[in-house]
Amino acid sequence: MTTTADPFPALFGGSQPLNLLADLLKQDPACQLEDADLFTSPEGEEPDQARQDREALAKAICARCPARAACLDYALTIRPRDGVWAGYTADEINALTRIFARIDLPKEVA
Repeated sequence: MTTTADPFPALFGGSQPLNLLADLLKQDPACQLEDADLFTSPEGEEPDQARQDREALAKAICARCPARAACLDYALTIRPRDGVWAGYTADEINALTRIFARIDLPKEVA
């Protein structure tokens, strides 16, 4: 009898992002208690000043979040298209990812 692997991890980029998300949610992220619209871009147009104000408020909430490190780890893995993650916008997260890709960091040894 042949068994097939669970298809859901493959749909979401493999088990690593799912494990990181599970770790993140275990740490009671501050964003769960706030209006989710603060952390995501609204549908349609958003004036620059409104976006800056919304992102500043979201970043302030992230600054006091107990799950910030886990959130950053998750965001660096999934490379979001929009929103505020761990106190960084999606554009800032993706810029960090590009910077980290150019740096030759020593490999972690277990």
